[in-house]
Amino acid sequence: MKPVRIIFGLLGGVILLSAAYLGLGEPPREVETIAVERGDLELVIRVTGEVINDRQVALTALVDGQVKRVETALGARVRAGEVVAAMDNRAAEANRQRAKAYLQQQDVHRREELMRYRRLQKLAAKGAVSTEKLEEAKLNWEAASAAWEVAKADLSLTDVAREWQQVRAPFDAVVIGKSTEVGQWVEAGTKLFTLVSLARWEIEAHVDAVDSGRVKTGQAVVVRCDAFPGREWRSSVSWIGPSVEREKDKRLNTFRVRLGLGEAPPPLLLGQQVDLEIAVARRDGVLRLPFAALQERDEQIEVALIEAGRVHYQAIETGLEGDTHVEVKQGLEEGVRVVRLDGESLDPGLRVNARIEP
Repeated sequence: MKPVRIIFGLLGGVILLSAAYLGLGEPPREVETIAVERGDLELVIRVTGEVINDRQVALTALVDGQVKRVETALGARVRAGEVVAAMDNRAAEANRQRAKAYLQQQDVHRREELMRYRRLQKLAAKGAVSTEKLEEAKLNWEAASAAWEVAKADLSLTDVAREWQQVRAPFDAVVIGKSTEVGQWVEAGTKLFTLVSLARWEIEAHVDAVDSGRVKTGQAVVVRCDAFPGREWRSSVSWIGPSVEREKDKRLNTFRVRLGLGEAPPPLLLGQQVDLEIAVARRDGVLRLPFAALQERDEQIEVALIEAGRVHYQAIETGLEGDTHVEVKQGLEEGVRVVRLDGESLDPGLRVNARIEP
């Protein structure tokens, strides 16, 4: 009887081991499944941008003197040609009056010399005046005319000097810096105001250099700003920097990208930060799966299928990656259901029950 018992014992052990191997001793594990579907995919680069304007100018005093009037304030808008400050112009006005009087004096002298020259011309025609006297009169008239021209130029210079007493905005702008007050004595070249143009406001962002081959001018950009929650608007890439810049602190290589403020933007401030989503690629109507259904093993992308109630892995070829989904280029057909792994690796052959995700 002992040999029979030994045989039955061995058979029982084999059966138990087989059952354990086949998972018959445990209930099937419940898993969620997801269907391969068709949909749209968009690859987006997310960066932070800043509102900038390259057209800034420092307005300086053009002459030495005392500030007599300040016609604008910090944050004010000014028009092209508008006077924003004026110097004490009394000395300049006095110089102009003197130059004007001197011009009148030279004009009288020029006319007198012209009249004398013409009178001698008539006398010379009758032989009553020598040629030398006539030539001398002509030279005197020409010298007086030259002096009159110099006096005219001097008067023009005083007009320029008087104009320099006023500081004007070169273009429509906003005053973003003010460093002068009435009564202040300044030297020529002293900065009085900083202006930024009302036109050509842009958004600039620094994009990782690895994306330089993806970003193109004309690509659509979605813009958001924390100062205006719930609001978004659209713009497009208008300029790409010609070189890569190294950020020493972060040890990153980046390149600059610029875009306009966009369609109907909110009232953004210079230097304000905005969030950008640059759409660098898009494909419509492609087969896709969520990343939660994928796993990477041996440098391959795999999905878990269920065959006869057991897990079976299959390699697939993927394409464009979006935020939550990836394109399936080869390996699966539309409608095929795969296991939602959520980063977990299930053993091949594991008994499972499929729960269909709604």
